[in-house]
Amino acid sequence: MNDRTRPSGRGTYQQPGISSQPGTCPLSERITRHYASLTENNRRLADYLQLNPEKVLMLSTSEIAEACQVSKTSVSRFIRKLGYEDHLALRQELMTERDKGQPVMVTALDDTELNNEVRALEKLWAQLTQQDHHELIEKLATAKRIKIIGYRNSYPLAMHFRQQLMQCRTQVELLPLPGQTIGEDLASIDADDFIIVIGIRRRVANFEKIMSFLAPRDCLLITDQSGQKYAQGIAHYFICYMNNELPLDSYSVPMSLIAHLVNQTFLHLKSKATQVSGKISVNYSQLSELE
Repeated sequence: MNDRTRPSGRGTYQQPGISSQPGTCPLSERITRHYASLTENNRRLADYLQLNPEKVLMLSTSEIAEACQVSKTSVSRFIRKLGYEDHLALRQELMTERDKGQPVMVTALDDTELNNEVRALEKLWAQLTQQDHHELIEKLATAKRIKIIGYRNSYPLAMHFRQQLMQCRTQVELLPLPGQTIGEDLASIDADDFIIVIGIRRRVANFEKIMSFLAPRDCLLITDQSGQKYAQGIAHYFICYMNNELPLDSYSVPMSLIAHLVNQTFLHLKSKATQVSGKISVNYSQLSELE
């Protein structure tokens, strides 16, 4: 007997670390678990099916292959790698979830930009509602210091996150400082610090080394689907699904996530956050910095 054990009839078969019971490990979670070991073609399929799981019900294996510009064989192998016997077994699992009340589209919508944005936001809110994030909000509210790391196109997100958190609490730092390398800042991290790393695609070359360094520490990773390969060793993470079909990315999903986290932090701190934001408003007024 090899390391795959096929059950009788249609369904899933077991690979190491994967449940053999349909429905116990949703498609998106299975993809995240395997993402680090996927080939480039498989990651193209993974990105497509995580954002559009309904396509499994609407399209044939050949049509999925055409949509992702891969071979039909690649689709079949990808489905088996996730622990499903074949495309039909995956379809049956999704239909079972639909019968249980999980919303799953079975008819096509026009793939407009707005619909893509809505689907990506729905994926984010599914993560927020299906998991308990009270511990994360507690850390955002009470950690001695918050350090936020963001490079390139993740830098505006990191800066916005810092500015919003500073309305709730003090001791929020943006790393690295302009013109500096990250090594000095990483060396300054204490055990009481909470680190936020934002790594949307086109990450810097040493991003993997940064995540390896931070893995033993208390850390939140915010990334897109291409960065979920770094999620396994991190205490907290969110995957913000980006639409890769257009030339330039929309950042509505990570910005919505940041808004949610800082608002929950503000509500958690209550009067303490009100005092901090009140002092900032007084400073704005005294310095005539705003209209």
